[in-house]
Amino acid sequence: MAGIVAYGAYVPKLRLDRKLIAQSWGIPGAPGEIAVGNFDEDALTMAVEAGRDCLLDDATGVGGVYFASTSAPYSEKSCATILASVLDLPDDSVTMDFSASLSAGAAAMMAAASSVDDGLADSILVAAGECRIPESKTADEQTFGDGAGAVLIGKKDVIAEIKGIYNAYDEVLGAWKLPGDVVVRDVGARFYASKGYVPGMAQALKGAVEKFEVAPDEISRVVYAAPDFRSHGQVSKALKLKPEQVQDALFAFVGGCGTAQPLMMLAGALEDAKPGDKILFAGAGDAYVVMLLEVTDAITKLAPRRAIKGHIGSKMPLESYAKFLEYKEVLKTDAPEGVSSLILMWRDRKAILPLYGKKCTKCDVVYFPPRHVCPNCHAPDQNEDVRLARKGKLWNFINDNLYVTVSPPTTLTISDLDDGSRIFLQMTDRTVDEIELDMPIELTFRKIHDGGSFHNYFWKTRPVR
Repeated sequence: MAGIVAYGAYVPKLRLDRKLIAQSWGIPGAPGEIAVGNFDEDALTMAVEAGRDCLLDDATGVGGVYFASTSAPYSEKSCATILASVLDLPDDSVTMDFSASLSAGAAAMMAAASSVDDGLADSILVAAGECRIPESKTADEQTFGDGAGAVLIGKKDVIAEIKGIYNAYDEVLGAWKLPGDVVVRDVGARFYASKGYVPGMAQALKGAVEKFEVAPDEISRVVYAAPDFRSHGQVSKALKLKPEQVQDALFAFVGGCGTAQPLMMLAGALEDAKPGDKILFAGAGDAYVVMLLEVTDAITKLAPRRAIKGHIGSKMPLESYAKFLEYKEVLKTDAPEGVSSLILMWRDRKAILPLYGKKCTKCDVVYFPPRHVCPNCHAPDQNEDVRLARKGKLWNFINDNLYVTVSPPTTLTISDLDDGSRIFLQMTDRTVDEIELDMPIELTFRKIHDGGSFHNYFWKTRPVR
C-alpha cells in the first residue's frame, strides 16, 4: 500500500492577538492568537507554500496534485491545475479538487493513496489550504486560523506506511455555507459538539482501532481534527487518551484551519516521530477518514523542512482588528481594481506561474522577463527556458507611498537570484525598518490583484523566514 513520502506545512507570518478581537466587541476573549493570511494570500497561495515546503521546491517525479479547500478562490475553476503549474509539474499530471466539506483534506489523502496503488501516478502531492471568513462577533472569529498542509503520497522512500483506512459518516448540520455565502454559518458550538462531532469522532476512532486490531497503548500519536479547542479535548477525554498521545491541534497560536488542519497536525506529529511509531490520523467534517500510519526508518533520512516548528516562531503582529477585517475583505476599502488580460496571462503563463526565464546559449546569462534578444550579448533567439532560483539577495529597493494599497507603502525590489538572474518584484511579509541592501530574500507566490474579473497571481520577494 502507498504511504507518506514527505510532508510540509505553511503558517502565515501575520498573527492577531485574540484580545484585540474581544476588545473591539466588548466580549470575553480567549488567550493566544490566530494566524492571518496577508492581504495578498488566499487558500491557493498558502497551499503552494505548503507544497513547496513538502517538495523542497523540487517536483521531480511527482505525477499529480490533489487540492483541498472550502475557501478556494474559484468555485468553478480548478485550483489544482494552478497549483500544479506553479510547482512545475508535467502537463500529463493528474489533478483533482476536493471541497464542500472540512473532511476534504483527509479525503484527498485517501483518494491519492488509492490512485497511487492503482497505478494512476507514482506519487501525488496532496495540499490543503484554508482562509475561511468567520461571522463577526462570534466564537468562530477567535477560532478560525489560516494555514496549509501538504503530504506527498507514493511508494518509494516511504516515511510512514498506511496500514489501514477506515471510513464513517454522521449527517449533522453543524457548519455550512450556501451558494453565494461568504461567511460560515453554524448551528452552535455546544449543540454540534455534543450531538455531532464528539460522539462521531470518538466512534470513528474506536471503530478504526477495532478494524486495525491495534491496542490503544500501541499508538504513539492520535492526530484528529476538531472544530474548536474544547471539543478536541472532549474527544481525548471520551477515549481516555494519555496527554502525550494527543497531537497539538494548533488552536493556541494558529487556530482551526479547516481542511488543512489534519494535514498540518500530521506534519507536526511527523516532525517528532521515530521509526516504529504508530500514528492514528483522522480528518473530520461530515465524514470521518481514519488512517493507521507506521513510521519507517526512512524518516531519519528526510531532509529538514520548515513544516510547523519552522513557521510558528516566525511571526509578525497584525496591529489592529480593523486590519484583520480589511485583509479578510469584510471591511471594504478603496483598493484599486487591477487591469489584466486573459490572453496575455495565457501567453505568458510559463513565465508567470512556474517563473521561467531564459538562459542565453551563447553567453550563459540568465534573464527575466523572457525575450528574444539576450540583454547581455544581444544574440537573437539563442536561448533556452530555465526555471529561476527561489532565493537570492536584495540589490535595491524603494518604498512607494503613492500606490494605493491596503498595506502601504508598496515595497518595490530588484533582487539578484542565486542563478545569476536579476528580477524586479514587490516585497511582502516585511516591516519597512527591516529592509536592507544585500539582505537574503526568498520568493513567494502571491495574489497581485483582482483584475478582469479573475485573480492575478505572481511572485514576490520576502525576507527569509
